[in-house]
Amino acid sequence: MSYTQKTTLVGIGAILVTASCAGWIYYSQFKAPKHNVALHERIGEVLAEQTARVVGPKGRLVVLTIPAGADPELKTQLEGFHRALKRLGQYDTKEHEVDTKDQLKYRAGSGLSGRKFVRAVKNHPHADALVSFIGIPSLSADEVAQIGTRPKFIAESCSTEHLSELFTQQILQAAVVSRFEFPAPGPHKPKTPQQWFDKRYQIVTASDAGSISQAN
Repeated sequence: MSYTQKTTLVGIGAILVTASCAGWIYYSQFKAPKHNVALHERIGEVLAEQTARVVGPKGRLVVLTIPAGADPELKTQLEGFHRALKRLGQYDTKEHEVDTKDQLKYRAGSGLSGRKFVRAVKNHPHADALVSFIGIPSLSADEVAQIGTRPKFIAESCSTEHLSELFTQQILQAAVVSRFEFPAPGPHKPKTPQQWFDKRYQIVTASDAGSISQAN
């Protein structure tokens, strides 16, 4: 190989290395996420707080989710959830990833079916609580009968549909739901994570069943 050829190859190599470094810096440092990170971290934290309230300072938890790579918002929520749990108590936590079969209905707050919920309960008989990041199920009478011993159930849901019946059946203990009561509390232009949460979401418990029915 001639000196000129060597010089050319070295130059090309330098250009490729520079381009690679520049790309890494851009994607890791400058390219902002396309979702509200503060809001979704707070959703995860609130789910952890509600779990601690329902279960107590320690317990065995099963988190119902999907592969987080399919939903960046879900990944952020899970990170906030696990960080908050560490400061709230001592929990043995296991993630149960639901097979989505590439169905688009599965995302943060949506997708969980009655069949998959019943299966999760049966597969984790020693769990103190199931925490769903992928919505709440619509359960048939037969599916309710199959549940048997019921762990506590805390969930995130994009919709209020089926909430009332799950509270009435004493299957669901707490939910973080897309806001359905307006006006939302707090300032018109949110600044803090809690203000963002209050504007977009709300916490629902069994005592709120009446307001849920009116919203539907």
